[in-house]
Amino acid sequence: MAETQPRREFLAPGMVMIAQGGNTGQLCVLRDGTVEVSRDGQHIATIHTPGAVFGEMSVLLNLPQTATVTAVTEVDYFVIDNAIEVLRTHNEWLLQIARLLAQRVNTTTALLTAKADAEAIILPDDVFRGWGDPAV
Repeated sequence: MAETQPRREFLAPGMVMIAQGGNTGQLCVLRDGTVEVSRDGQHIATIHTPGAVFGEMSVLLNLPQTATVTAVTEVDYFVIDNAIEVLRTHNEWLLQIARLLAQRVNTTTALLTAKADAEAIILPDDVFRGWGDPAV
């Protein structure tokens, strides 16, 4: 069974929590402090909300990290090693990640539809065929 106890880590200002392009298999959860998220050297966001999760897209998609997360202040956070195995064995954690991603999709969809005059976001037909829908 995968190790389920997150370990606590600390960063000084300027230290990197997650490096773009890395693939650690870890999830990080902010406990206290402020971090900056950047992609290709461009500022994306400043986050200081306890409970903010970082690394979930890389873990779930098994892809390299899409952004760098750097401490702006002293940062106290939890690291969940071997996160995919932990999520497989802890449905309540997986549900929280799913909710987080759904919130992000909801926000992104609202932004996209506002910019694109409410164009529909449509799933490809092969998605429905995979569900066994005989109508498609």
